[in-house]
Amino acid sequence: QVAVDGIMNAFVESTIGPLAWHCAFWASLCFVVSTITGNVSQVDKLWSITPALYAWQVAVASSFHMRAVLMALLATVWAVRLTYNFARRGGYTWPPWEGEEDYRWPILRKNPYLSHPVAWMAFNLGFISFYQHFLLLLIVIPQLPAVAAAEAADGAGGGTLNLMD
Repeated sequence: QVAVDGIMNAFVESTIGPLAWHCAFWASLCFVVSTITGNVSQVDKLWSITPALYAWQVAVASSFHMRAVLMALLATVWAVRLTYNFARRGGYTWPPWEGEEDYRWPILRKNPYLSHPVAWMAFNLGFISFYQHFLLLLIVIPQLPAVAAAEAADGAGGGTLNLMD
């Protein structure tokens, strides 16, 4: 059991750091683009895409373990469906930083606590950019112990996909 726990912990610890950096990259990009353009709906454009990217990052980190690939494929199907619906409703434009802003953000800008430019920038940084991307990362976090447990089972003689996968 100690060896299995070691394998699980090693996989989770070696994968969570790169996932966190990936998340921080997307959040920072959204913050910078939204600050430059004044359109804070940049996260909306990545909402359906980033969980699939994170899931494939886990699959790569696991050397394409069957369970990781299955979970990444499911995340990709979900991403394609959401992305298609968002695009169908005009969510994507060219250049990508243009387009309509979500109707809720102008309402929140009128809030007396957020109406000052510094307060709005802090809200954009903390909630709109980083918190929402953190939530997107959390969607994929259960994949880590699921794949780590499967890898540990492979070493113990398991390893085939079954109805529980």
